[in-house]
Amino acid sequence: MSEHKQTYNLFTTITMIVGVVIGSGIYFKADDILTYTGGSLALGILILLIGSSCIVFGSISLSELALRQTSAGGVSGYYAEHIHPALAAAIGFFQAFIYLPAIIAIVSWVANIYTWMLIGKEASLEQQLFTTIAYTILLVMINIYTRNIGGHLQNLSSIIKLIPLLLVAVIGIFWTKDFPAIPPEVTVVPVHDVGWSWLSALVPLAFSYEGWVIVVNLAPEIKNPEKNLVRALILGPIIILLTYLLFFYGMNQILGPSFIMSTGDGAVQYAINMIFGEKIGKLLLVIVIISVLGVANGMFIAGIRMPQALASKKWIHSPKIAKLNPKYQLSTASAYSFLAAVIFWIGIHYLFTKYQVLANSDISEVPVVFNNLCLVILYVVVLKLYKKGEIKNVFTGFISPILAITATATLFIGSLLAAPVYVSIAMLCCLFFCYVGYYFYKKNNAHTTQVNS
Repeated sequence: MSEHKQTYNLFTTITMIVGVVIGSGIYFKADDILTYTGGSLALGILILLIGSSCIVFGSISLSELALRQTSAGGVSGYYAEHIHPALAAAIGFFQAFIYLPAIIAIVSWVANIYTWMLIGKEASLEQQLFTTIAYTILLVMINIYTRNIGGHLQNLSSIIKLIPLLLVAVIGIFWTKDFPAIPPEVTVVPVHDVGWSWLSALVPLAFSYEGWVIVVNLAPEIKNPEKNLVRALILGPIIILLTYLLFFYGMNQILGPSFIMSTGDGAVQYAINMIFGEKIGKLLLVIVIISVLGVANGMFIAGIRMPQALASKKWIHSPKIAKLNPKYQLSTASAYSFLAAVIFWIGIHYLFTKYQVLANSDISEVPVVFNNLCLVILYVVVLKLYKKGEIKNVFTGFISPILAITATATLFIGSLLAAPVYVSIAMLCCLFFCYVGYYFYKKNNAHTTQVNS
């Protein structure tokens, strides 16, 4: 019998997906998408549709695996069940200590930037570092010691965060005024042709769609997971896609592509202030901060459980991490080890920013692409199950995985077009961390064999 208590209903599971994905990337990546497409609205919408294929068809494909397994571990659990435990340990280690922590580091840093914008003070990098770490510690404490509050915070932030997005989207559809003049202190970026390099827009867009897959880590804690997890993996991505399309179109209608590319990350604030004025703009900025923190919170809810899932399967040797605290229904050692990984990547991002190591990218983008490539193997597993007749539905078992693989391949090509040398080196680093997880698994197995003998 499972040690986990089934806590989350369908609504919470859907809001977990929506809450994790929507909230940060769409605010500070919209200008990057337009920059890579040269300001073309049509190409920007096409990029949104291609990018959404990874999450929409990927989630539908993985729902077939979710029907067949509800044990802890999520994606790494699927690897163990259908491929090999050693590879599962490798992927699990990468996700638990590289992929998710790097994303949370960037999302928390964005929340910190908007916080200082709200205060109206230009903060030093060191002040931003302190604020970011403070946010992550606060969220972990909430999700360890007040578990229900963490779930309620996720529901609340998932609903609230849609307000500015939908306001801009709806008003933008009916907007008839001329585009605003670009501020004189801002360098004007005109609409221009970019050739095939528009595919590189998939890289920043991938961040805006990322995080959806971690909800499968919560399968043992979802009420009636056989139905609710599958429904959530289908409904959640559809809600996200529609929201992004409407928001992106609305922003372009209000500000125009050149204004958005020229003002960069500040474009959203320009749009909000232009529509509602500075006072209401401040209130909506608070909502944006809650929205971004909701992303980090959703990722923490799943992430703090990942080391425990690895240890409980004996993929890493740590009885302390494997043990669930009966009072909090999770492993506090697992939560703190995950927090340490997040703080580590926050420090790396701080150093990269201070010394300008990455000009137009951040530490999370390559792990996001690498994680999507790891999912391709699971899509192939779904195809094999369909071929064997174990999956009867042609859409979920054949069409969806084919489309998900195609979209992921396009994402990978786009990342190489953006920065071939950096992406190649970073991919090798991700592979190295996977090897570390593989090594720990092999070492632990050898240790277990010696003890048993």
